[in-house]
Amino acid sequence: MRSSLAISTTPFAILRGPLRDLRNMVSGGSAFPRAHERIWIDPTRLTRVYTRNPKQTPDYKRRHSGMVLAGDWDQHTEPLDESWKVAACLSHFRDGVPWEKTGVYDRMQEMIAERGVFDSCRTSNDIIKRYRKIDALYADIRKTGFRDETVRKFGALRLPEGVYVHLDRNGTPIFGAIGNHRIGIARALGLTRIPAQLGVVHPGALDRNVLQTLRQGPA
Repeated sequence: MRSSLAISTTPFAILRGPLRDLRNMVSGGSAFPRAHERIWIDPTRLTRVYTRNPKQTPDYKRRHSGMVLAGDWDQHTEPLDESWKVAACLSHFRDGVPWEKTGVYDRMQEMIAERGVFDSCRTSNDIIKRYRKIDALYADIRKTGFRDETVRKFGALRLPEGVYVHLDRNGTPIFGAIGNHRIGIARALGLTRIPAQLGVVHPGALDRNVLQTLRQGPA
C-alpha cells in the first residue's frame, strides 16, 4: 500500500544499546523492546514490506532497532512479494527460473549505474558472484535450517544481523527491507519460524503486548 501521508524525518539515534534499553525499561519495564532484540517470526505470514526510501519515508536502519516511535510511518508499506529482491528469490528458488531471467541482474545493473556501488557490487561479474553466494546460502538453509546467531549481551538476547522487522500499531510484523534474500529463501522453503532482529516499534504494538509472544522460541 503506497500512501500520501505526511512524511516525518528520520530520527537521530542518540541512545544506543544498553542506554536505549535503560530508557525503555524506565518507560515500560520488561514489556518494552531492547536494541537489536531477537524475536521470532513466521515468514509465511509477512505480507508487507516497509517502503524504505529516504525520499518517501523515514529511513529506519539497524541503528534504530528498539526505538518506540509514534506517527504514521507504519502506514507506508508495499506488498512483500512485489519487493524485487524477494520476488526474484521466489522465482528462482520456488519456480526454478534462472537468476538472469528473474530481472534481478538488470535491476542490480540499474542500481550500480545510479549509485556506483550497490550491495558491494560494481560490475556484472560482481553480481554473478553475489548470486552464487545466495545460491550457496539457500543450499545451506535447506540442508541445516535457518541459523540462529543470537547472542546474550547486556542481559538480553540480541541478533546482531539477519532479517529486520518492525511492529506496526496493531502489533503486526512488517519486513524492514533488510535481509531481503533471507526472507525470500525462507518463504520459498515454506519456513514458519525464523529469528529476526527487532526494528522500530509503534506504541500501539506495546499496548497489545505482542513482544511477549514474539520473544518465544519455536515450539
